[in-house]
Amino acid sequence: MSILGEIIKPSKSTQSHHATSAWLPWWVIGVCGSFLLPQTHHAYWLTAAIVLGAMAFKRSWWWCRYACLLCVGVLFGIWRTEAVLQQQWPISGQSDSEEVILTVIDLPQTDGFRSRFLADVQLSDGRTQNWLVTDYGKQRWPVGSRWRVQTKVRALIGETNAVGFNREAWALSNHIGAVATIKGKRELLSNEGSCAGALSRWRARLSDRWQAQQANYPQGVPLLKALAVGEQSALPTEAWQIFRPLGLNHLVSISGLHVGMLAMLAAWLCGKLLYFMPLPIQRPWIYQRIVAVITAIIYSALAGFAVPTQRSMLMIIILALTWRRGHLRPMQTWWLTVALVLFYDPLAVLSVGFWLSFLLVAALMWAGEGNGKTSKLQQLFQSQWAAGIASLVLVAFVFGSVPLASAPVNALAIPWFTLVLVPLALLSLILPIPFLATLAAWIAEKTMQWLFFVAEYAPEFHPAHAPLALWMLATTAIVFLLLPRGFYLRPLCFLILGLLLTYQPKRLAENQARITIWDIGQGLAVSITTAKHNLLFDTGTGFAAQSTLLPNLQAAGIKRLDSLVLSHNDIDHDGGATLIRTHLQPKQIFAGQAQAYPFAVKHCQTGMNWQWDGVWFEFLNQPVKGTAKKNDRSCVLRVIAAGKSVLITGDLSKSGEKAMVAAYGDKLFSQILLLGHHGSRTSSDIDFIRMVQPEYAIASVGFANRYNHPHIQVQELIKNENIVLLRTDRMGGLQTILSATPLQWQPLNQNKAYWQRKPMEKP
Repeated sequence: MSILGEIIKPSKSTQSHHATSAWLPWWVIGVCGSFLLPQTHHAYWLTAAIVLGAMAFKRSWWWCRYACLLCVGVLFGIWRTEAVLQQQWPISGQSDSEEVILTVIDLPQTDGFRSRFLADVQLSDGRTQNWLVTDYGKQRWPVGSRWRVQTKVRALIGETNAVGFNREAWALSNHIGAVATIKGKRELLSNEGSCAGALSRWRARLSDRWQAQQANYPQGVPLLKALAVGEQSALPTEAWQIFRPLGLNHLVSISGLHVGMLAMLAAWLCGKLLYFMPLPIQRPWIYQRIVAVITAIIYSALAGFAVPTQRSMLMIIILALTWRRGHLRPMQTWWLTVALVLFYDPLAVLSVGFWLSFLLVAALMWAGEGNGKTSKLQQLFQSQWAAGIASLVLVAFVFGSVPLASAPVNALAIPWFTLVLVPLALLSLILPIPFLATLAAWIAEKTMQWLFFVAEYAPEFHPAHAPLALWMLATTAIVFLLLPRGFYLRPLCFLILGLLLTYQPKRLAENQARITIWDIGQGLAVSITTAKHNLLFDTGTGFAAQSTLLPNLQAAGIKRLDSLVLSHNDIDHDGGATLIRTHLQPKQIFAGQAQAYPFAVKHCQTGMNWQWDGVWFEFLNQPVKGTAKKNDRSCVLRVIAAGKSVLITGDLSKSGEKAMVAAYGDKLFSQILLLGHHGSRTSSDIDFIRMVQPEYAIASVGFANRYNHPHIQVQELIKNENIVLLRTDRMGGLQTILSATPLQWQPLNQNKAYWQRKPMEKP
């Protein structure tokens, strides 16, 4: 009998258990739904719960019981979330100086620019928080070490656009209270010998065991570290880029899938061992579950008991305690497990891994619910079908892409990773035999080589971001597709999914242009869309382009660029140029420093102009001397549509602005001005501002950035000139349309939940 068949078996339930499974989902839905609320309104929900509870008790109306439980779930989610929000670092316009005592609690991540690690921080007032700490000095931070350091700390506020990585949700789900940067000297303190410190040092020693194989297996060793000790930072950037089109991101972290499958493997092996014991064992399932729980705890310890792994471990413990033949059906156990995990930590709702893990578990249970005539091969295909179709809408909504090769690749990769690679990696740690470590590294290296080969040919589809109503309709269609007969509505369900995946935003009319200021942190990225053409001015950093800009451009229906403008060779302006060029294949690329790029680029020459769909584009930057700084080599683009214009100057300094005033005078007039150099005081010359006469000045900046952009002097100048200042660090991504109607700015994030602190202002 297979592992799946022995651990997951159908069972019969009593009437009382059916009643339990009927009311429990309503509480779960209430907890999950609480995170969608724009406002908390405690009194309304409490009143509704009391009234519905009284009606259920008095009248015995079943719908009152369920509605009451939904309200109770909402109240519970709000109560627990607000308790965490009160512990978050308060919002201020700049980073605060704070001397703290910190303990490094996770393996540091190091790249070419900085070291980053999680730390347990003791504040001066006695409070403790988890911080994400960055050290640009790239000093050594041993796991478990304690330090007294001076930091610059700020609230963890990220970028806010239509889609893309949500830093606030990630921080809350991982219980991270702030982000800090090391400033000045540090003082090493004596280690108090805590259990957490000992665990962290143990993980670091285990990670070092593969160092001898690192040179020969540069891709395999990082994969082993990620799978065995949760060191995902060991994987290079190019590795993460191949996991996305293959749909394998969930397999390269110690997630619920790995913890669950390893626990199931251990339980199965325990059962086989007990079968061959010379004496009969009474109730062998008890020993199997004990082994499964111990395995889950040890594997979670290897991951440092990270918050997502804690949830996975709790899930295994709950399953071991509640799973009993004739007591609960598989899906009843699933609902109970979800409920207890949310009771332990309702903020798990904000983690994409939580949803993907439970969807996969539900798919396995759905496959195991087949009748006795269902073969193991049929169960395998059923589980793959269920997992793929169930995660389709979630993956498309969160990541803005659908990896078309995910189903067949996962069908091979899931058993290979969970039943071969992970056990082999752990075995090479338990038995420190050089040959075993070399074998594990060799197999992992061959696995990565195979994945790189497959990724070159793996198709990836990027649907445009549809209205919320269509997403909800598609989710309902998924539910019907997974039902035994689908109520005979499967053709309609597939039609709805087709509408979702082929949705396209409404096109603009002639002589109109959509201006989108993307929130990419400290950097610049502006897209201009006409009826049939797309232009992107700057890309931001490489990380911002990959995690934020590219998913949002694709979600906006931009599959290809007609033009890409790289203002100048600064990482916060062209760091994502290679990525954008690869995925959006611009027909032509303009740059202020054309010689800085290894691919074909045209220089944005003064006076160059063209027209798209009745919209006028022109470069206004003036010639510079050979000794001029690169900021003054920035491309300057003006776009005119329907009598309105926007002026984008890159990082042009005051000297460049003065040259433009001398060359163009009042012809620079534009209703919208992207402030030069993100609002630095080295730009925004007063004569230039008065000559442009903008209605709106926009600063594309990161929240509480270390440069203090936009500078207070620039803010005062803008205010004195009666210009409206718009800031991406406080408002998120912004969008307007140049048309015959008056300018109206809209935030890209239209649905702000109560737990989100950004956008902090409305345009």
